[in-house]
Amino acid sequence: MRVKTLMTSEPVVVELPATREYTLDLFRKHKVRSFPVINKNTKALVGIISIKRVLLHPDEEQLAMLVKRDVPAVKPNDDLKKAVRAMLEMDYRRVVVVDEENRVIGVLTVGDIVRRYLAKNEKLKNVTIEDYYQKNVGVVWRGTPLKAALKALLLCNAMAIPVIDDEGNLIGMVDETDILKDSEVIRVMKSTALSASSEEDWILESNPTLLFEKAELQLPKKPVEDIMNRELVVATPHMSVYDVAQKMVKYEIEQLPVIRGEGELVGIIRDMDIIKVILNK
Repeated sequence: MRVKTLMTSEPVVVELPATREYTLDLFRKHKVRSFPVINKNTKALVGIISIKRVLLHPDEEQLAMLVKRDVPAVKPNDDLKKAVRAMLEMDYRRVVVVDEENRVIGVLTVGDIVRRYLAKNEKLKNVTIEDYYQKNVGVVWRGTPLKAALKALLLCNAMAIPVIDDEGNLIGMVDETDILKDSEVIRVMKSTALSASSEEDWILESNPTLLFEKAELQLPKKPVEDIMNRELVVATPHMSVYDVAQKMVKYEIEQLPVIRGEGELVGIIRDMDIIKVILNK
């Protein structure tokens, strides 16, 4: 199967130079996690900008400084396996599809592959997720403050994380977008100590400080259980790749907690995990 069969053509792009606010408006309008970034003059691919990078670096106004430039790119006639291999090797959820002049003509995401291929391939009913789901996953306690929960997500390099109660039972899932949508950028005053050179020491009777203004991402002071998703969609170790893909499409989610027996959490199956089956075909 060729990349062009599954890709989304003519995606929305961001042209450099661009401002942070302009890009945030695009994210709000199109409700996606990232955009390809191109050079305004040459139209050539520069990289990708994600909503996470914009929100987590509130003090950076120059969008060019936030663009991830080392991103996977493929041609429309490349085999799907090449695209999947690039996603997995670079740990990136999308590849940009470019023409011979390196101009963006499409985007192929993990979601595209799940929706347009895995969820429609009934041959995958015979392949279980046993060998694909993540067995070592991070969790957060229901009373964890949002700022700590976001830190846990970043350390796990995950988009969502299970929430457990006092007994360690799974009670919900929290997504990075659930946390970031309640955030706001504020301006705060910071101070830093100034040090004098040895020649100036005799002049200074006290340690001077420099005051400066800085933008910071502020999260509400409430526990993660206040925003988590309590309506869990789960998988079991012996569920098929096809059935998991169907659930992801139906509920518009990218990961399912994997449980055994009476709800024992044993891992997470992500859309990034099940596309690996393509390389084994």
